[in-house]
Amino acid sequence: MNWTHDALGDDLAAHLRGMTDRRVWVNMQLGPSGSTRPDVYTIPCSFTRFTPLAYECKVSVSDFRADVTKGKYTDYLAYASGVMFACPAGLLKKEDMPKGAGLMVRGEEGWRTLKAPTLAQCPELPRKFWLKLLMDGERRDHEREAYLRDYAVRGLNEREVSAKIRAKFGEAVAAAIDDHHNQTTRRLDSLKYQITTQMAVLEGELKRIDERRREARKSADDQCSKLLTELAALVGMDPDPDKVYVMANRLRDMIALAQEGSTVKRMRELVRNMSYSFKEFGEMESTIQDAAQPSRVAA
Repeated sequence: MNWTHDALGDDLAAHLRGMTDRRVWVNMQLGPSGSTRPDVYTIPCSFTRFTPLAYECKVSVSDFRADVTKGKYTDYLAYASGVMFACPAGLLKKEDMPKGAGLMVRGEEGWRTLKAPTLAQCPELPRKFWLKLLMDGERRDHEREAYLRDYAVRGLNEREVSAKIRAKFGEAVAAAIDDHHNQTTRRLDSLKYQITTQMAVLEGELKRIDERRREARKSADDQCSKLLTELAALVGMDPDPDKVYVMANRLRDMIALAQEGSTVKRMRELVRNMSYSFKEFGEMESTIQDAAQPSRVAA
């Protein structure tokens, strides 16, 4: 089966809800705007074994390698005891996993764990985190349950309608209608798959753009901080961003004073040179005058 990113995440969440004692959230941002958003996040229903896990779903090797290179998965450890990568069977091996990360794979018979994550003590989670899980998670649970109920009712209605058509018009007409319905359903499923795939691609691109924006902002902040520290050291002040204009004014005064001192130095050198030249000129004049007087002959 060709899995899309979202379909794989939903399937993993369904498996964890049915086969583990964990509370499950899907695609839930764990902090304020711009903070980390694991594909699946779980907390065990236990008072003594508090080991939240973050799951990152991958449907391509290139996406996995890009995230590992950037270290994106380590951001989840601010909210979890461990990180699990999840992918279709055969895409990744346990040897591909970065240090401490686990791996689950989805095969034809379901999910299985190839490598367990290394669990660490979970950091203290803030109040806003719990409120977000409670409020958003509750809303999403209601939406999921409503969808499942609607899906079940819709399937039951379709079977009832098919039975009525078969009873009234015969097997041939019912088979023709069922075939047309199935073809339409397949076309709709194909269209949904294309839309979901394109949305996953766009979502990945938006994430990469956001990461590049954060990296560029961090680089600019680091450069500004370095320049501020150098300026403060030059003018003899603390590197306080609120006093950058005071630092700039002091630097201008220092430059003006330095330029003024340089001018005085050049004038002193000029006076010394002129004095030396006048002295040499006087000596030369005396020599010439002495040479111009006639020699005295002794009587």
